[in-house]
Amino acid sequence: MFANKLSIFSLMYCIIAILPVVAQEEDSADYDEESGGNEMFTSVDVSYSQDKGNTDFLSLYYGFSYSIVGDIGPLTDAEFSVNFSRSDDQLDGDAFTDDQSLTSKFDLWANQRISPFLFFQKSFDRTIGLENRLNYGVGGKVGLMKGFSVSYAFLAEDESYKSSVITGVDSTLNEYYYYEDYWAYDTTYGETTSDTSFFRHSIRPKYKVKLMDGNVVFDYRFYYKPRVDNFDDYLFEHELKISVVTFYEALSVDLNYSNKYNARYDENEILNPDTGEFYNAVDENISLGLSFMF
Repeated sequence: MFANKLSIFSLMYCIIAILPVVAQEEDSADYDEESGGNEMFTSVDVSYSQDKGNTDFLSLYYGFSYSIVGDIGPLTDAEFSVNFSRSDDQLDGDAFTDDQSLTSKFDLWANQRISPFLFFQKSFDRTIGLENRLNYGVGGKVGLMKGFSVSYAFLAEDESYKSSVITGVDSTLNEYYYYEDYWAYDTTYGETTSDTSFFRHSIRPKYKVKLMDGNVVFDYRFYYKPRVDNFDDYLFEHELKISVVTFYEALSVDLNYSNKYNARYDENEILNPDTGEFYNAVDENISLGLSFMF
């Protein structure tokens, strides 16, 4: 039943949007720099769901996106964007989604073959023990062929992870008349937070193409993010979105898929203090829903 509720929630999550979520998804390459001026795209998303009774379920989501493409002050053909999202889901009082992300990017020559950019992101995801991550840096994008580009960024990063540690071990001698004596051990666990600062590479190939007169958009990208001082400690993320416009132009069907791997949890067994289980190295998500544009 829980799996069914999650599937229903994933669908509702994409449907319940009070402002357009398609407009900001437009590729900046659609902007005609020769016409001058600029174009702005804004969206606000809100979702709320709650069950009480046999199932105690609460889900909250809200997000905001803003971007401007074109003339920005003395600059032409530039792009500035800000994206914020917050998810907070609980089942029987226990959190199974608790994450937040604030991302900002400034692209100097958004529609040119080569473009430098500035990047900033502050986020957390407490379901994987990430209490805080702040990264910022500079990078560049190179368009190699129609729809295909590669970008690289050099990022400074501060991050905090939460995990369990053994705080004490008590032993008790149990005596038996007919059997040998044995020791019983009682282990006590506590929480600890590790703070680290380092530099990270971020490499992102991307392929985005529009088919059937723009009615089908295929957007796939992946990120390889190793630490500069330790390539064995890296993040590897896949993102896929397929959007199909229906008979009504303002209505589209969206398929979203993500797969995120964190080498931190593959090399070491790290205990989650909230669940008492080890963190998984891979998180996967798939959703199918509808988007409306007004």
